[in-house]
Amino acid sequence: MSKPVRLVKQSDGKTSTRVDVEITEEGHLLFSGQDVGEAPAACFGDEDYEYWLKVDAEQKDRVLLALIEKLFAGNRSVILELKGLFDAKDIPSEFLSYV
Repeated sequence: MSKPVRLVKQSDGKTSTRVDVEITEEGHLLFSGQDVGEAPAACFGDEDYEYWLKVDAEQKDRVLLALIEKLFAGNRSVILELKGLFDAKDIPSEFLSYV
């Protein structure tokens, strides 16, 4: 299991929202969220609303490629930007080139 990554932590004074993502022990990609406050109370009659989105482990590669396509399609400097991201996050990678 990976350490959860916090994607959202917001509050407008009336409702607070948090959304995390992690890799479970089984290898699934799990997004989990929680809204606390007036908004869920108005919608559901309870101030605490929790929700999840799970992607099976076998589908993680498809998710990865879909996200890369969405974020970087048409970006001519995609390789250098990803290399910078990997370096910043201590993710080993190797840049190769040929002239």
